[in-house]
Amino acid sequence: APNGPLTVGGELSPRKSTERMTVLRKILQKAKSPTEGKGGERRPFFKRGPCTEQEVPPSGPRGPEEGPASPGSGLGVNGASEHDGKKRLSFLKRSKGKAEPATETATGEVGIGKEPLSVLQILQLIRARELVLADSHIIELEGECDKSGQQSEAHADSGRKAKDVALLYKELETELAAIVRGSLAKPGTTSHLGQVAGTIEQEEKADRERDSRGREPGELRQRWRQAVKESVSERLLAVQTGENAPIDRRLKSLGDQTVTDLISVWKNVAGGYPREFEAFSVYVRSYHEAVSSSLAQIAQQEMDIQQLYTFLEWCYCLYYREVLGHEELTAHISKQHLAPLLPADTLHTLENNCVSMVKARITNEMKKELDAEQERWRQESKVFHSELANGVIKILKKDIEKSSAISERLESLIAKCSLQCLADFLQSFQVSVQELYGQFADYAARMECVVPQTIAVVNCCPAFRDYIERLIKKYSADEQELKRKMMGALDKVERRGISLLTEKLFSELKPHFAKLLRKKWLQSSESFEAAVATIREHLNQFHKMKTPPYQILVDGAHRRVVTEYLRPLMHGRVSCTSQEMRDRLALRLKEDSAKLQELFRGLQSTMAWLDQAIDHLAEIITLKETSSIQMEVGVLVSSYPDVRKHHISAVLDVRGDLSPSTRQLILECLLELDAQDGGSTLARDRALFAEIDEAATIRCVGFSGTSTPGRLVQWLRALRQQANCSR
Repeated sequence: APNGPLTVGGELSPRKSTERMTVLRKILQKAKSPTEGKGGERRPFFKRGPCTEQEVPPSGPRGPEEGPASPGSGLGVNGASEHDGKKRLSFLKRSKGKAEPATETATGEVGIGKEPLSVLQILQLIRARELVLADSHIIELEGECDKSGQQSEAHADSGRKAKDVALLYKELETELAAIVRGSLAKPGTTSHLGQVAGTIEQEEKADRERDSRGREPGELRQRWRQAVKESVSERLLAVQTGENAPIDRRLKSLGDQTVTDLISVWKNVAGGYPREFEAFSVYVRSYHEAVSSSLAQIAQQEMDIQQLYTFLEWCYCLYYREVLGHEELTAHISKQHLAPLLPADTLHTLENNCVSMVKARITNEMKKELDAEQERWRQESKVFHSELANGVIKILKKDIEKSSAISERLESLIAKCSLQCLADFLQSFQVSVQELYGQFADYAARMECVVPQTIAVVNCCPAFRDYIERLIKKYSADEQELKRKMMGALDKVERRGISLLTEKLFSELKPHFAKLLRKKWLQSSESFEAAVATIREHLNQFHKMKTPPYQILVDGAHRRVVTEYLRPLMHGRVSCTSQEMRDRLALRLKEDSAKLQELFRGLQSTMAWLDQAIDHLAEIITLKETSSIQMEVGVLVSSYPDVRKHHISAVLDVRGDLSPSTRQLILECLLELDAQDGGSTLARDRALFAEIDEAATIRCVGFSGTSTPGRLVQWLRALRQQANCSR
């Protein structure tokens, strides 16, 4: 060891500064337990006056678990003479004059005589974790350094002292960090936290008393906070199982360690600091930032969809619910004062990646569902049910439900993505179904699977339609164009399927309808009963279709049956030659009408407005008085505004007994009603007679001659207006 002072003026380079601190540590290390002279009597490192000497505290690096040694004790040099020891340590004296002995206060602290403690003595106090006392001597030494700096002749001594102060502060901060680490690593070793807090308060008091100290005000408190951060980072880094470990395991380790440590800090550490330090809040922020840093690293890794869901759920929910929201912590943590766990840009990037992966996955899975459905079609399945809609909706629901447990933004993104994918899928579905229907139309006669497969396909539409409505309403109320696109595809599937089944029904009814309203029909109801049986059989089978499309089918079938029944009447297939025949024809029409009403009520048709059409025509055929016929025509027209002149003319032809003038009176009344009505149009879903075209051989009737009495015209006009209002 060199004799004399540590430096002789000027500034030390970093290398020399390090060498100097190394010299000090070596001296402390050698001075741990030396004995000299007879009986191994310990020689004091520096005189303490009349007080009892204490042992020299151990020096050198210590772990946080080591307890402090007594400050101010003597040091000896093993294997050296007293003269050599004095020579070796002479450079530690603070001045060239003779040092005054240090005294000991009543509390056991080292008192200061005329001469301040040397650098080595202050270092001993730091090693003994008497940080408050050591810091007071450092502050005093710093003051001396400032005074010396004001005197040009003491410049060299001032530079040496400045280096001493810097080295001592560095050691002080190192010991402070060791105490902080120890308090966290081993909760029982918190006895020196008061020294840490006292030192920080003492430094801040010195900051207030002097304008400039070469250090930023409150710097030691910042160093303490930094020490807390570093110790927390070390703790969480230690529980990380490596980048290749499963993400869920890494996140669980982070959460469990954070909860365990924060509970320990609340119970064992925070109470060692004054309340104004808000120590627990400092630890909470440090853990929050350390967790955030770990998550930022994980976010840079490539993750599959399941890992992304796990990561985002932990960031958005589990961390706040299970870590900060732990039952032993939640009352002591103010979540609103914490920064976001990850930057919004990072989270949005991860969410967008998640959406892209979801889109690719569900598109592929829905394609597989459609391929499986097409395979069932090729196998000519006779099952009336398809799982296609349920399978596709299940695929879509899975990701929407997962995202809903994470964040509203992700849920909305996934829902909109799912809608777009569903729209694309429905276009492919519609094209595939049209091809299937085309095959059915070509080979319907020999394909027993037509009805069950068509019903199975059509039954997918209500489920898709309902799911689309719910998604649009909840997530994309403004996506009306996308909704129209999807609903249009479903409408095409339903309409074509219903049309296919309806045509199949009427292709089998055609032979029976061909026999209606002929002379044989008047004598026997066999052909009509056969038609009714065919209708009942098919529509009972069609009833396996779900309600909305089935209702469209049965209502359409009801109207078409009535239309096809009336068509031969309008085309003059039968013409009466006597009143008896007219009565028989009218009776038979009413009987058939009653049977049709009963049939379609049982099949749940909602087209009850069709029921009276045949009855009104029967009345027109059987009535004898012209005025009664005119009134019945008016009632018919008011109920069915699409009745036209050629329809009434055809029915009058069936009567076979009216003179041209009588026919003219009846038809002229109808024409005047049409003129007063202004040629109003009728909604297609309420049209009946409009579907019946004019027969090629219908008789033409002139309209010159006597006009209809005004009172009857007014009554018919009022009846027409009343019917229009009711509609």
